[in-house]
Amino acid sequence: MDWCTCGNCVDHRKVKENVCCREQMRVCERREKEPGIDCITQHHGSPQVCLAVDVLETAYFAYRDHYGVTFGNDWKRYTAYRQFVRWCYEFLGKKNRVTLPSCTVAAIRNHFPSPDYTGFREADD
Repeated sequence: MDWCTCGNCVDHRKVKENVCCREQMRVCERREKEPGIDCITQHHGSPQVCLAVDVLETAYFAYRDHYGVTFGNDWKRYTAYRQFVRWCYEFLGKKNRVTLPSCTVAAIRNHFPSPDYTGFREADD
């Protein structure tokens, strides 16, 4: 994978999803706050923000009224993705989306697996 420079990316079925954390300015800014790491998934805050179930559950309380209650790992992945965006980008605004780094998606999917993944979707118009 010549597009990955952090060493932790995986190939996704959609080319648009093959983005390294070192390609995204806001993610790089967050990563660089912790010197000596090559990948955003190595940042000490990454597992706390994106993988800690208690943190995700607390964050999900704010989202579930708008998106309904889901079961299994779906809500955990969904909330982890949102948490990552909030952590790196703060706020994007309604219907504004950003492709998450492949390494981050892989870490979240490994932690909260599913037999079927949706992948990146553009906002509905």
